[in-house]
Amino acid sequence: MSPILQTAAGNPENQDRGLVLNEGQRIILCVADGAGGISGGAEAATSAVKLIGLVANRLIDPDACIEVLRNIDETIAKDSGSGETTCALAIVTPGELFGASVGDSEVWWIPEHGNHLNLSHAQQRKPFIGSGRALPVPFRHQNQRGSLLLATDGLLKYTSAERIIKTCREHPAEEAALRLIELVRYPSGGLPDDVTVILTRV
Repeated sequence: MSPILQTAAGNPENQDRGLVLNEGQRIILCVADGAGGISGGAEAATSAVKLIGLVANRLIDPDACIEVLRNIDETIAKDSGSGETTCALAIVTPGELFGASVGDSEVWWIPEHGNHLNLSHAQQRKPFIGSGRALPVPFRHQNQRGSLLLATDGLLKYTSAERIIKTCREHPAEEAALRLIELVRYPSGGLPDDVTVILTRV
């Protein structure tokens, strides 16, 4: 189980960030997408993944993930140099995966057959992390054979679930992660938005 992280800029400054932290029996995964339209989005996303890495040992269940994201929200809100960001956090253990999310970055479980499951479906798009008012939503899922995908809206808004699922199932993880970004690339070579994905086989 080796998570693959890929990111590509669709804007002059890529405001997406990702984190893969291997702790032996546990893997901590996170994507953050700095909010556009206000300053400090990249700084907020950078702070979010950095702070998660610093408290990774506290991420023992969904409730702990909620508490950590709330604390990060308050910390970033007090930083005048940071704006706001989404945050999708997932922890993979031998028996289950769990986490919490804020915003429109998502966590998908894609089994080898059948329908995918958006584990972050209950999340609220706003308020974002950094607003001081974020409301993280938890999730928990028993491990089965399949793929776990974390992605920012630069992927999710510009292609279909069917194409994402097909790509994840038909290719090795490293190749699939690259192909996911290519799904939304314009013929000109540009992208409609920053895109970050983390893909891992479970």
